[in-house]
Amino acid sequence: MDLAHLDDLVEQQDRGSEFTIKHPVTGEPMPEVILTVVGPDSNTARLARIKLSDELMAFRGKPPADELDRIEIDRLARCVIGWSVKRDGKPVEFSFTNVVRLLTDKQFVREQVEAFSQSRVPYFMRTFSNA
Repeated sequence: MDLAHLDDLVEQQDRGSEFTIKHPVTGEPMPEVILTVVGPDSNTARLARIKLSDELMAFRGKPPADELDRIEIDRLARCVIGWSVKRDGKPVEFSFTNVVRLLTDKQFVREQVEAFSQSRVPYFMRTFSNA
């Protein structure tokens, strides 16, 4: 592994990678819910973690459970930088508020986005497939 191949990893992760949500029971891809999520080494994810830390400090590190949940959802929503989502066959506008709503209302989506946002696989695969 040549270190030069890793130089633009942060930039690649800031551009994000598309992720298709899977049905929570069948595991089948749900093409009506495709999110673009930044990687864990991206500046976007780093800033989201810093914001989370700042918000936790506002509660002296001990927020009530509902506030902790909100803070964690906000951090994760900041890592979603785009989407192709449909409701009743019509596109849903991408916005931070709509991402928060999706992650709040659909626990299985939140879990999948959390796991994908922590993975470096999409970026390393892209880096080495282009090398």
